[in-house]
Amino acid sequence: MQPLTESQIRSSFINCSKGEAQRLNLPAGLATWEWPAEIFLGWIDPKSPQRGYAVVETEDGPRGIVLTKTEQRSGGSAQMCQFCMTLHPGSGVALYSAARPSARKGRHSSLGTYLCSNLRCSDYTLGRRRPQGIRQMEETMTLEDRRERTLAKARRFVAKLEDEK
Repeated sequence: MQPLTESQIRSSFINCSKGEAQRLNLPAGLATWEWPAEIFLGWIDPKSPQRGYAVVETEDGPRGIVLTKTEQRSGGSAQMCQFCMTLHPGSGVALYSAARPSARKGRHSSLGTYLCSNLRCSDYTLGRRRPQGIRQMEETMTLEDRRERTLAKARRFVAKLEDEK
């Protein structure tokens, strides 16, 4: 991922107002972030743990989305993140929803998907983190192919969110 400034991150958000984007809490240590080691930038709001944010590089530039985490049940069966395809124990995956940028009355106004609870899909894809207590499926894809798959899935979600149909 290419380095982004605070201003670029804030102006990339497509599903909130400019004022909301100016007030959102950015991840700590942004100035020293290891940008090339990220597939997309994802973080949980430190002041509001039910809110998360993701900034994804697309052909049209970075696209930021505000995500809302659905209340989780404790425990449960294993689930898979739909971006990085990592299998997690019950609490390691959460249902996130994102408001569509131009929701109209009578139309679906949000889009949801299951993602890593901590939004650190980059870490799981690249092997920097592993979920505890659950065995992962063995993949034959190269690390670069897994990176591309995760980025493609994140881009597809953003494109569906922006789709007016």
